[in-house]
Amino acid sequence: MKLQIDRIDQHALTGFINRVKLIDSFVYMKIKDGQITSAVYLPQRDAVKSHAVECDKIFQISEWPDTDLEMKVAFFEGAKVIEAIKHFDADAIKGELEFIEQEGELIASSLRMFNDELEIKLSCSEPSLGFKDLSPDQQAAIFAIDDTKFSFNMDTHTIGKVKNLFGLDKEETFSVKANGTGVAVSGKSFNATINPESNGNGEVTVYKKYLNLLDREEQKVHISDSKIVFQSTESQTLLTVSTCQTA
Repeated sequence: MKLQIDRIDQHALTGFINRVKLIDSFVYMKIKDGQITSAVYLPQRDAVKSHAVECDKIFQISEWPDTDLEMKVAFFEGAKVIEAIKHFDADAIKGELEFIEQEGELIASSLRMFNDELEIKLSCSEPSLGFKDLSPDQQAAIFAIDDTKFSFNMDTHTIGKVKNLFGLDKEETFSVKANGTGVAVSGKSFNATINPESNGNGEVTVYKKYLNLLDREEQKVHISDSKIVFQSTESQTLLTVSTCQTA
């Protein structure tokens, strides 16, 4: 089966890939019900990221195939897709996704991008070779915020300030604490209030490296004993990271 794409938005497709490849170079997306979604995770599943966007923001399609099956598209190296896109002039790409039906699913075998001057064909990967899909129930549990102890908003400027503070010491972790008078982050060499308001109390320790998985967007941060859920206020993006557990 072939899916004809009238126009590929280079900027939107590049942005989608860049979001998920912060977690893994293996890019995996699903197309169904007019949406493109992706849920990816680090090997230990201590960080899981979900992103969704309306399909027509990336692929403009005038005629959809007559099927209710979910379409799965995967690339072993997302960076190679971005490099291929750069060879085309802006707003000048059409496309064709070719699928093979396997066990009630449509698995992409290739993506052809072309215009009047250039054609590039990229092979797709079998999703199961580099990735184990998360079920809807698993995703619901991973991103659940029912057990939140406190939450707060954090804008991009604040995220940048916190990451700059990380360079003051060599520790791999930092702490986030709320005590009713605000939210603060602290390390061996620093202690900084990042929000004067908090709606609860608690303290967790988390690895610094996880903040590099965030997109440059304002975040609603939900903190529980076992995890932190970052919820973008600017896109349909969620990131859950595990807290450090002590014996």
